[in-house]
Amino acid sequence: MDREQILTAYQRQLERIESSRTYSDHAKRVMSAKAYKEAQGALDQLRQAEVDSLTTRRTQLQRRMFGHEGTADANTVIARRDANDRAAKLDDPRIAQEALHTAQMEGDALMAQAIATRAAQYGWSDVLGAYAGDRPGFQEAAQEYSQLPDPDDWQWKFHHTGQFLAGPPSNLYDASASEIERLAQVDLDAPEPDNPAAGWILPGTQPALNPGDVQAANTVFGGDAA
Repeated sequence: MDREQILTAYQRQLERIESSRTYSDHAKRVMSAKAYKEAQGALDQLRQAEVDSLTTRRTQLQRRMFGHEGTADANTVIARRDANDRAAKLDDPRIAQEALHTAQMEGDALMAQAIATRAAQYGWSDVLGAYAGDRPGFQEAAQEYSQLPDPDDWQWKFHHTGQFLAGPPSNLYDASASEIERLAQVDLDAPEPDNPAAGWILPGTQPALNPGDVQAANTVFGGDAA
């Protein structure tokens, strides 16, 4: 299911719960909490899958551009980290291009790669052009890389996470996150805690659920549970 399908199914579950004339208000809060936790869990998985896919694609493009494949010895790892730190301080494409020229003249491949990576992040096409040279497919990979969001950027994270949030049910508007979590763990087969002598069915109503329905609702509030 995609994001819209998850949210649509969630809203339908809440509508069934709210419109039921069979269950007490407390039972509805429990069912709503279960539906909310299930929907949010599905959205969290979908969001993480998108982040993982984006991260994998960026890594593939980086390897295509800069050849960072396989393992490296400790000295190379340290040198690469140092080059990345120095390149991260470059904030002007003209200065970056001069630094790239120096690195190429000195045969410092790691520094040249670090500068090119920085240029890809900021879309400095002249710097990338100078680095690309006769590297086949580099420009195409660099262009795609520069257009992809950085999953580690906090602004992107904030915006992306906000797209995968299920709104809490209206009958839980006054409940804290911990209270919703507690309600979601309540066993629907057990007596209502506020009134141990009573069940989940409102007095004077005819139960619309048989025991099998109750068991199914205890897992996921489903289609006929209203």
